[in-house]
Amino acid sequence: MHRRTFLKFLATATATATTGFWLAGCSDNGDNANGGDPADSGATGEAVLKTLRVAATGGPGEEVDPSKALQTATWAAIYAVFEPLVIHTESDARYQLADTVESNDDATEWTVTIREGATFSDGSPVTAGDVMKSVAFTTRDPMQSAIVADIDTEASTIVDDRTVALRLARPRADFIESVLGMTSLVFKDGDPGTGIGSGPYVLGAGDSAQGWTLDANPHFPADRRVSEALEIQVITDPAARTRALESGAVDMALNLPPTAARTLDESMVWIPGPYDSRPLVVVLNTRVAPFDDPEVRHAVKIAIDREELVAQALDGAGEPGADVPGLGFADYPEKLTPPKRDVGKAAAIFAEKGISELTLFTADLVPGMNDGADLIARQLGDAGVTVTVDKRDPVSYYADVPALQELPMFASYLVNRSVLASLTFTTGSRAVFNLSGFGTDGEWDEKLSATLAETDESERRRMLTTLATTVSREGGDLIWAFANSVNGLGEGVPPVPVSYSVPVFTA
Repeated sequence: MHRRTFLKFLATATATATTGFWLAGCSDNGDNANGGDPADSGATGEAVLKTLRVAATGGPGEEVDPSKALQTATWAAIYAVFEPLVIHTESDARYQLADTVESNDDATEWTVTIREGATFSDGSPVTAGDVMKSVAFTTRDPMQSAIVADIDTEASTIVDDRTVALRLARPRADFIESVLGMTSLVFKDGDPGTGIGSGPYVLGAGDSAQGWTLDANPHFPADRRVSEALEIQVITDPAARTRALESGAVDMALNLPPTAARTLDESMVWIPGPYDSRPLVVVLNTRVAPFDDPEVRHAVKIAIDREELVAQALDGAGEPGADVPGLGFADYPEKLTPPKRDVGKAAAIFAEKGISELTLFTADLVPGMNDGADLIARQLGDAGVTVTVDKRDPVSYYADVPALQELPMFASYLVNRSVLASLTFTTGSRAVFNLSGFGTDGEWDEKLSATLAETDESERRRMLTTLATTVSREGGDLIWAFANSVNGLGEGVPPVPVSYSVPVFTA
C-alpha cells in the first residue's frame, strides 16, 4: 500500500462514513458573527447565515472528488456539493438522499429508494442510474472500494427511476451503518468531475491550496441549508485557525489544538464527543515476538496509566481507551472499561518472559502521539522495562507500510467508527487496516462473519459484545485514549452534523 493511499484511508476514506452530531440550538437573533443580518431560509422562517466561513486544514493538489481528496477542507467541500444516501449518527442511521433502505430476509440484498423530487444543481433529477454509477465509481477508488467490497455491482439492478437493488457477496446486517453510512455519495452520471451534485451548495472559485467559495444550490431544500453561501478557508496551522476564530475572521474552525478547549471562551468550544474522537494506538504486533504472546500484550496494557496519559499527553481533551474502537457509538458494549493498572503483575510477566527492553516507534502525526509515546515509555519503566522511543519523520512514517508492520511496537491512530464497522477493518484476514495482525486465523473470521450476518439485533449485539471483549483482552491494538476533536464556533452559527471532524452543512 502506497503512503498517500494509506494516509487517505487513515484520514479520510472513512471520513466518508458520515456521523451526525447535532449541536444544541444557537441563537438566531441579531447580527451574525460574520457581520451580516440573518437571512430567511424561505421554508421554515428560521434564520441562516448569509455566508458561513470555515477554517480547516488543507493542501495543494487535491480535487473536490473523493478519489482525489485527503485533507479536511477538501472533504468539507465534497460534502457541501454532493449528497450521501445515508449518514450514520452515534445512535442510528439518518437518511439523506435515500428515502427508504430495506433488506431481504438474509441481508444479502438491500433495496434503496431515493427521495421523491431529488434534484441535481443543474436542475436534472437524481435517478437510480446515477446511484448505480456512483456505486461503481466508489468500487474503483483504491480505498473506498474496501468499504463497498461486499456490493456485487454486476448482480445489482435498477428497479425503477428511484430504486436500486444492491446485491451483496455476503450477508451484511450492518449494511446501512457500516457501508452506506460510510460512503454513499451520489454524483451526476457517477462522475464527481462534473461538479454536479444534489447537496446544499454549488462549487464556485477556489482550489485546495487556498479554499473555495460556494453558492447555494437553488434546487436543494431551503429549510435544510444553513447559509446562503459558504466559504472554506485553508489555514494549515492549528494555532492560526484558533486566532482566526477569536478575531472573528471565520465562523467555524476545525481540528484545533487540545489546549484550545481551555484557552477559548467556553461558549466558542465545540467538542462533539467520544464518537467523533481519534483513537490513539500503540500497535503490539501479534505477528512477531514478543507480542505474538498474548500474556506480553496483556502486561503492556496493564502497565500503563491511561488517566495520566489523557491528562498530560492530551491536556485532558480525551477519554481513556479500553483497546476497542467505537467509543461513543450505540454498539459500544457498556461493560467495556479501560484495564486497571497493575504494575506489579505486569512486572512479573515481563520478568517471567525475559523482557527488559523494548523500542517504541512513533512520529508526530497527530497531537498526542509523540507525547504519549514518551509517557508510555516512562510508565513501562515502572514495570522494569526500558523503552527506547524512536521518533521518525512524520512525512515518511507511512512510506513503507509493510516494513512498518514488521516492527514489534509502533504508534498509530485510527478513525473512530462503530464497533462492528471497526472490527471489519482492523481485525481478521480480510481487514485492510489490520496493523497488528490480530485474528487472522479462520476461527476469528468465521465469528466475525457470523456477527455481520446476524439479522436479529439483540443476538448480533450479544455476539458483538463477545468479540469486543476478546479484542480488548487479547487484541494487538492498545488504544490508550480517544482524543477529542476540538473545534470552535462563532456566535450565530447554526446546527450542523459532522463527519469525523468534517462538517456536513445541512440543518
